Amino acid sequence: MLGLLWSGAVRAQSLEFGSEEQAYLASKGELMMCVDPDWMPYERINDQGVHEGIAADYMRLVAERIGIPIQLVPSASWAETMAFARARKCDIISMARKTQERLAHFDFTQPYLSYPFVIATQIDQGFIENFDAASDQSFAAVKGYAVTEYLKNRYPDTPLVEVQDIDEGIHLVRENMVFGYIDSALALGYKIKERGTLDIKVSGQLDFSSSPAIAVRNDEPVLVGILDQALASISSEERQTLYNEWVSIRFEQGTDYTLLVQMSIAAGLIVFVTMFWNHRLIRANRKTRHALAQLHEAQRLLEEQNFQLQRLATIDPLTGLQNRLKINESIEHELQRFRRFHKPFSVIMLDLDDFKKVNDEHGHQAGDDVLIEFSGLLSTLTRSIDLIGRWGGEEFIIICPDTTLSGATCLAEKIRQQIEAHRFMSIGQKTCSMGVTVVKGDDTIQSLIGRADQALYQAKDKGRNRVQTASGPVDVSA
Repeated sequence: MLGLLWSGAVRAQSLEFGSEEQAYLASKGELMMCVDPDWMPYERINDQGVHEGIAADYMRLVAERIGIPIQLVPSASWAETMAFARARKCDIISMARKTQERLAHFDFTQPYLSYPFVIATQIDQGFIENFDAASDQSFAAVKGYAVTEYLKNRYPDTPLVEVQDIDEGIHLVRENMVFGYIDSALALGYKIKERGTLDIKVSGQLDFSSSPAIAVRNDEPVLVGILDQALASISSEERQTLYNEWVSIRFEQGTDYTLLVQMSIAAGLIVFVTMFWNHRLIRANRKTRHALAQLHEAQRLLEEQNFQLQRLATIDPLTGLQNRLKINESIEHELQRFRRFHKPFSVIMLDLDDFKKVNDEHGHQAGDDVLIEFSGLLSTLTRSIDLIGRWGGEEFIIICPDTTLSGATCLAEKIRQQIEAHRFMSIGQKTCSMGVTVVKGDDTIQSLIGRADQALYQAKDKGRNRVQTASGPVDVSA
């Protein structure tokens, strides 16, 4: 593993570290890292003492970029991880959400992941539309997690049991010691798939999501800038590859009829030998039908649970639009259609102009309200065949199947005019800029998105509130 970590030393030079940063890395020699020991698919320390998962692969790329190894400091629980980090036994925590309490000990890089939190309950519980309606029930969450602090602050009267890890939380739900367990959608999906769990389901989503970053000891401030540069150098293609490597919330559930067949054969033999066993056979058949009905119900509930997990993994929790992962899947589908049937499609990248001012002047809640309202407008202004997604921050994307460049440009201009005329509830008028491109013969996801993104930034450079094609500006209003 050391060979892999050091192999990036040449690439690290391309990050153009300053003299202070270079001197720091040279004197440091290696970074000590604490992790969550059991939170897959994000990360864990496996039975061989190796750090693995999404965060582990990110840390290997970071080590390559900065040119020095990152060494694991083993811990038995998340609480112990936090204690080690506060005692400076490690320089970084691989993934942690920025909170006010943690700022006393750590600086934080820019976030590199995002995920929603959901509620797991016993299989016979109903769907939880809103956590407020269930806040009088008891819940479990991992001690020290940001969501646990959120629950204690937001719902101080809700009975909350702090557990060491996800296994303990699910155990408490199974034993009816708590009503529900709260954790990341992907972590729960991974655990359910790993265990083949049939008696636990996802019953609702919490109004809380997390965007973890690398937590960095705050007594060595130069380190956070180094790590931010390293994370920024990881391409979207590399990020997607890491995500796809670990995330696959799919359950392939087959029905095992072996026992049923054996029982039927045995029953047939009994009937053939003597009618004396007829009443026992009736009872056995009744039990078999009951067991089969239970099996079908369990399979139905598992499919429902799988659907909920897949939805949570592909939907942006704030706007309800497709998230970046789902958009990438949709673009790949359209590329395959284009290669096979030569059906053109176009992509529109757009974002709200000067959105940072909204957060700075009106607060982040107002910013969220604007993004939600903007998403609703896009849904009403586009066609039923168009696919809309949130690409990140205030940036959105529209995939237009069976649409030429001119058709997509006209649609974009219509949207631009409607947004300019709209008055947002929180802030009044707001404009948006757009970049438009059409698929080409040798396109990949990256090249197609890259052209649309470049056109978007050209639109902003030329004054904002305009539509720009990848090949040149288009003034539809002229």
